Amino acid sequence: MTVYRCPSILVIGHGELGLSIIDALHKSPSKPSFTSLTVLARPQTVSSLQKSDPEKYSLLHKWNVQWLPLDIESSTPEELKAAFKPFTAVVYASGMFASAGVPTKVTKAVRDAGVKYYIPWQFGVDYDVVGPTTGGGFFAEQYWIRKVLRDESAGMKWNIISNGLFTSFVFYEPFGIVNREGGVVTALGGWENKVTLTAAEDIGRVTAEVLFERLAGKGEDGVEYIVGETVTYKKIADVIEEKFGRKLERKVLETRRLREELERDPENKLLKYQLVFGEGDGCFWEVEGTYNQRKGIKMLSFSEWIDTHRV
Repeated sequence: MTVYRCPSILVIGHGELGLSIIDALHKSPSKPSFTSLTVLARPQTVSSLQKSDPEKYSLLHKWNVQWLPLDIESSTPEELKAAFKPFTAVVYASGMFASAGVPTKVTKAVRDAGVKYYIPWQFGVDYDVVGPTTGGGFFAEQYWIRKVLRDESAGMKWNIISNGLFTSFVFYEPFGIVNREGGVVTALGGWENKVTLTAAEDIGRVTAEVLFERLAGKGEDGVEYIVGETVTYKKIADVIEEKFGRKLERKVLETRRLREELERDPENKLLKYQLVFGEGDGCFWEVEGTYNQRKGIKMLSFSEWIDTHRV
């Protein structure tokens, strides 16, 4: 099997997940000595980051991360193909609110550029289980991207990292689980519904290890499941009450209501996310057999995440 001793790695995005992945790639003990790291961002972001976010700019500069100024939304497939061609591996870490068609365009451009290894924007639920119709077809594109990878990858190696919900999203108020100021915890679908929670930094560590494993000629294409902790919404509420030291109001956001709201606002992406997690299919799995369990990688539980993050 081919081993890449001087890989050039491109990470698309530098938000919560992208930065965690870049951090893990930089620090990984598995990283070959002559690895180069590049982050893709919009040209206006690259030119303004030193002033708008000097801490992040300084950190990436310290890690010797290079910049690729490019807007993947407006770029043509040929422009993307040319931009991706120099890279051994591409990690797409910024696709949650991408416009329809962009994740497919990026995936096909990575393949057509001859990139050797790809981790697509599939961080989240199990799209094979969710399928192309759940949530009003919101995840249909992600479902079909898996078909492209399995059927048309043209020799490109790939892995999908399935991590459930980013743990931080429990406290992302627009998502609707926790409203700390209002003292409310909301269960999506019901209190016994389960959801897999994984910290962004743990996703980053696993992503780096899977990537360097594949570039070392090991492993195989497919989905790697990871788990910080799989919990019920009731446990989420219980843990938060324990950590905050006070009782919280508990509500249930029923899937029937979410469907009604979607009929009135069919383009609302957050409602679609809430519906998918409210229905629960493909949104959780147990730790047994996951990548982190097989490799003995310690991950943050929900309680541990709260202890180590500002919420």
